[in-house]
Amino acid sequence: MNKRIFILVAFLANIINAQAQKPKLAVLKIDNQIKSLASENITELARIQLTKFQKFEIVDRYEINSMLKSSEIDYENCFSLSCLVESGKRLNADLVVSGAIDKLGESLYVRFRIIDVKSAVITEDVVKEFIYLPEKITPMVTIALNELIGIPNDKTLEKSLSSTSSYESAVNNPHYNTLALNGPRMGYAFLTGSNAYTMKREKNEGGYNVYPALFQFGYQYEVQYLTEGKLQALVEFIPIISGLDQGLFIPSLTIMNGIRSNVNGLEFAIGPTFSIVKEAVFVKNGDGNYVFEESFIKTTQDIETIKRMDSRGNPTIKSSVVAAVGYSFKSGKLNIPVNVFFVPGNNGFRYGFSFGFNARKN
Repeated sequence: MNKRIFILVAFLANIINAQAQKPKLAVLKIDNQIKSLASENITELARIQLTKFQKFEIVDRYEINSMLKSSEIDYENCFSLSCLVESGKRLNADLVVSGAIDKLGESLYVRFRIIDVKSAVITEDVVKEFIYLPEKITPMVTIALNELIGIPNDKTLEKSLSSTSSYESAVNNPHYNTLALNGPRMGYAFLTGSNAYTMKREKNEGGYNVYPALFQFGYQYEVQYLTEGKLQALVEFIPIISGLDQGLFIPSLTIMNGIRSNVNGLEFAIGPTFSIVKEAVFVKNGDGNYVFEESFIKTTQDIETIKRMDSRGNPTIKSSVVAAVGYSFKSGKLNIPVNVFFVPGNNGFRYGFSFGFNARKN
């Protein structure tokens, strides 16, 4: 029993000793030059974040205010090395943390430094550049303090807040609902199989006498219904006109549901596409071939018929499924999406590419 009590006492003594060995750290006022942010809030935020690390004995703000006021130190303007060292001595602190928040151009700079009170030397100094988003000061301060203490940061979060070429999300753009997500789309669709053969046939044979590669022009309407973290989910509505380059007018509407990466701009989407094409009825003759019957009338006889794309037929709404992958290039506020798509079908598949642009609003 005595041995167990001795082990417990030794264990508690080690914990108390470990707590006592933590360096005493005082966070003094942060020099904030951004009017929309409260300096006292930023200073307290830094104090709270450093407390979470559990590496220091943090001097609370009430002790700092009381001690420095009685020492006649100008706490509101104590940013010089000599003043910070003197404040640390009055607080009996081992270390002092000070910093600054500044705006230069379109960037927000966060700086923190650790000063050893005894040697009056700056031991650590970190400056981080971010996109000017004062609303995101909390993660910015956390990133800078992590680097100051030597704790790894979330690289995705850091990039989203510091790189202007990163993709918009609720993290780096709190006003993401003002994004101009719509934009023109253009490209080419290539036909294969019997549909390609129909396109190349002469018009008197039911063809279109064109090459089976159709220029497409349309407009994409995009709605993001999930835009958090590294991924966003979206629905795209894309009306398109095909074949204008060869004298054709083939309207279609594509509705796609997709997922896009906020990290690298990769996207995958799939959904139905509806187009208006001309189809004619073909009747199976005695030789087993299907022939076009311009005035075909259904009789009581069991006659086999099929429908095929044919310029002599009637306009019909056809549906298919389209799958697409894409990548969005970014240049400043300009986004340049590039996509490739594939449409399977019984009479041949279609494939192609498209590109376009959209811009982020201020």
